[in-house]
Amino acid sequence: MILHITEKALNEFIMPAGKKKVLVHDQEQTGFAVSVTHNGTMSYVISYRDVQGAQRQERLAGVGDVSANAARAMARARLADIAATKGQTVGARRSSCPTMDSFFFDTFLPHVQNTSRSYETHASIYRNHIQPVFGNKRLDDVSGQDIIDFNTLLRSKTVAGGKWKTQADKRLANGTVKRILILVRHIFNVAIEDKSNVIKENPTHALELTTARNVKGKFLTAAQLGALLRAAEESENESLADIIRVMGGTGLRRENVLAMEWAWFDEARGTLTVPTESDKAKKGFVLHVSTGVLEVLRMRSAVATGPWVFPNPKTGKPYYSCYDAWVTARNKANLPGLRMHDLRHTYASMMLESGSDIVDVQHALGHTQLKTTAVYLHLTEGRKRAHANAAADATGLFA
Repeated sequence: MILHITEKALNEFIMPAGKKKVLVHDQEQTGFAVSVTHNGTMSYVISYRDVQGAQRQERLAGVGDVSANAARAMARARLADIAATKGQTVGARRSSCPTMDSFFFDTFLPHVQNTSRSYETHASIYRNHIQPVFGNKRLDDVSGQDIIDFNTLLRSKTVAGGKWKTQADKRLANGTVKRILILVRHIFNVAIEDKSNVIKENPTHALELTTARNVKGKFLTAAQLGALLRAAEESENESLADIIRVMGGTGLRRENVLAMEWAWFDEARGTLTVPTESDKAKKGFVLHVSTGVLEVLRMRSAVATGPWVFPNPKTGKPYYSCYDAWVTARNKANLPGLRMHDLRHTYASMMLESGSDIVDVQHALGHTQLKTTAVYLHLTEGRKRAHANAAADATGLFA
């Protein structure tokens, strides 16, 4: 079926009876077409033969995501790239290269599973956002233009495909789009490192991807910490106050404190060793604790009866979250919305403000990369500037 592809023509298109899928070819641009399914879904595609002579079809974008003229221009550019590639390889067969699906599930995911706890998140992001666009494409068929088009598509994509009524018109957040694109970049980086592939360049370099991290949450003052601790000491959860002392005095993540084992504690050295399997970065690290935290642990170890530092008296096992006790304490301290993770942010900020080197803060927080810790420098500078402004305003010299 051939017609001049325009928005009007597509709106008036009627699916032939008995057909499950139809390819509508454009009169103007050879190789440019619209794929129409039986349920009315339309996608701009290109149709061409690869260097082996096999018929291939490649999705460009959904109808409605870009204009027909823009899709035609995308098709023209992509077909020109393909023609150039074929021209360079006439008479030669391309080296084997896996599809995105094959590489992701057979190579990339097992690789990540051994080095990070984020593999489940990676798998979810891939299935929901990347696989529908690139899953069937060979890695060496993905161009920089494809990545640019993918970025455009993501920025117009609705949350959960518009299935959630409460967020029917809400688009993916900028942070979500960046996470998706960064995962694509990571996949190609791993593919390039794998010498069995013919890929030499990462197509995501066509985009500038920033990994700037915004720390969300509250940063407590010493007075607020004191109010929180007093409220915790009145809690029915007898361990809550000590949990807060250890979290606020070490900067450890909530899950590390709640699941802390006595085997981690070396009283003679005054250290806690977070093992590889309990570390978010899957590397493990040793933390030297302050005198105050050391005293808390010594007192608890004197009456300990099991392997856990903070066992739930009802189960004998670690707390999962102690959420109810936490909410009661934070509300009593007039700190609504406070998260336990905010104790970690507060610790990092106070370390820097007290004069600690950023590398020391990095080691204390168990960060593998200094840039992750560096975000606290900006926060600290902002607070110092706010204090300077307040002091200057108080002088009345600049009224």
